[in-house]
Amino acid sequence: MNTISSVFFILILAFWPHQILAQEDQDLGLIIPNQKSSLGEELIAQVCDHAIYKNLCISSLQSVPESKDADLFELTTIALKLAAANATEIKKYVQKLLNKSHSDRYTHQCLADCSENYEDALDRIEDSLKALESKGYNDVNTWVTAAMADAESCEEGFLDRPGHKSPLTGRSTIFNQLCSTALTITNFLSGSV
Repeated sequence: MNTISSVFFILILAFWPHQILAQEDQDLGLIIPNQKSSLGEELIAQVCDHAIYKNLCISSLQSVPESKDADLFELTTIALKLAAANATEIKKYVQKLLNKSHSDRYTHQCLADCSENYEDALDRIEDSLKALESKGYNDVNTWVTAAMADAESCEEGFLDRPGHKSPLTGRSTIFNQLCSTALTITNFLSGSV
């Protein structure tokens, strides 16, 4: 055997078993991290590939250092906590707007309603975290969907009277997208995806 053939043969023997094992693991749906990324990062990429808002899913989850080594359960917890933190910030912003004097009573009433809506949304996210702890994945989905409905109710209040625009639309959109991310991960965790 000449030198080139020998080297080629050795390379095939060295890499062939690795390729077979990698293919078998992929067929099983297992995540094999490459050397440059962690298991959590690979898991985030896989889960967020199924999310409606892929970029927000990836960036929000990766913004939390604990996600680097997280499993699906921990990623779901992180996603729910991100949604809760966002709802808390929206509620604070609403309070700030309410503390400013408004000449428009209707807008003031809508903001007061939104404050209650986001308080309810926070309660629902807390209920989701409790349901997650007990592995009640359908309940998690129910509570997260209810939190999204609370945010939507806030926005709809402004639409009831022509000429009124919600000052919260952008913030509400992000909240709903974070909730959507939590739903995607919960579905993965429950085996629905």
